[in-house]
Amino acid sequence: FPVTITLPFKFKNKIMKSIKLLMATAILLFAFNANAQTNTNITKVLNSYIALKDALVKSDATSASILAKDLLTSIESVNMNELDGSSHEQWMKVNAELKEDAEHINETKEIAHQRDHFITLSKNLFSVIKVSKVGTPVFYQFCPMANKGKGANWLSLENKIKNPYYGNQMLTCGRVMETIQ
Repeated sequence: FPVTITLPFKFKNKIMKSIKLLMATAILLFAFNANAQTNTNITKVLNSYIALKDALVKSDATSASILAKDLLTSIESVNMNELDGSSHEQWMKVNAELKEDAEHINETKEIAHQRDHFITLSKNLFSVIKVSKVGTPVFYQFCPMANKGKGANWLSLENKIKNPYYGNQMLTCGRVMETIQ
């Protein structure tokens, strides 16, 4: 049985205004929350990358190989349907190269070869991190001596330089080029 309640006009008007205000607030909160959310797919890739970077800092080729396999698994598990427009677009551009570099690092125990592939891995992952929300500051760092004097970059979750291209030989060689928020 439908029930009809008749309210005076001034109450109907107030109720309608309140409903509109609640709807507008809900829409704004949803939009803000969607904007503020971090991309967990990319964050997992970044965390695997950082573990690999730390192994290269220690010049531990065996660990780097194992951790590159973890990175490859993270890369392959990215659900592109969950990426926003710019993240999705950039991921599509570099996905194959990210996989290739992770595979090469995984397949060798030669630290110099691993570091060569880490150069392009870092460059490509930077391009994704730059347009993605990962929920933590990421430091884009640079060593001018790496890559046969051409220089090379890497990503870090800390401001302090720990060079993955030279390990203990030149542990602190480098500088922060950019902080991605």
